[in-house]
Amino acid sequence: MTAGTVRTFLIAAFLSAAVLAGCAGPSAERKKEADARMRMGVTFLDQRNLPMAMRELTRAAELDPDNPEIEMTLGLAWQARGDSGNAEEHLRRAVALKPDYAEARNNLGIVLAGRKKWDEAVREFEAAAANPMYTTPERAYFNLGEVYRAKGDKEKAEAAYRKSVEADGRYAPSWLGLSGALADQGKTQEAAAVLSRCLEILPDHAPAWMELGRVYLRLSRPADALKAFQNVLVYATDPESRKQAAAYVTLIDPEKR
Repeated sequence: MTAGTVRTFLIAAFLSAAVLAGCAGPSAERKKEADARMRMGVTFLDQRNLPMAMRELTRAAELDPDNPEIEMTLGLAWQARGDSGNAEEHLRRAVALKPDYAEARNNLGIVLAGRKKWDEAVREFEAAAANPMYTTPERAYFNLGEVYRAKGDKEKAEAAYRKSVEADGRYAPSWLGLSGALADQGKTQEAAAVLSRCLEILPDHAPAWMELGRVYLRLSRPADALKAFQNVLVYATDPESRKQAAAYVTLIDPEKR
């Protein structure tokens, strides 16, 4: 073998090794750095520092391009930026990489619902809720109820909210959604009962007291409504809720003016 032949052989061998190394996927060191950058990106995302979050998450994706968790987090970052198109793209990729990724399916459903892709959103929420490994199915069922309610399907909305309540009775949005779905169907007494049950479990939940007060007004029960709005004033911390509750109290009992 001549010197030139040996040189050519060594170059070819080097290139082949490089290709094989590339096919093997990211090294352990790259994966470790990608994970660290993803966690930092999540921290920045929680702090609403979106430019830094995007920088860290984008670099994490470059280091570990087939990581579904990074793709999902990137989707959430794009969603936080108000770019639903890129959010959908990354969340779809997360699901493609890991079809049983219930959390990614739920988040994808939220983005799809925001884009009024109702039927696709329903499929994602149903898939997430049906996954026995998903630790928060109540969220997927609640989101499913929201989609059906937006579509005007009151009965399916009620059924989805009920499943959410069954999955976790301490998830307050489900109770509020269920009471709303019942009220949409003219079942005002049942709506009041649902809110009362919610407040037995979560007695300091101001939004439920607010909604119960409004339901009592529709039922012509001003005394009960007054108590409900007074409880909003006890438990609410945000100024707007307190302002609304005070206005209702004054409306019902002018002496409180």
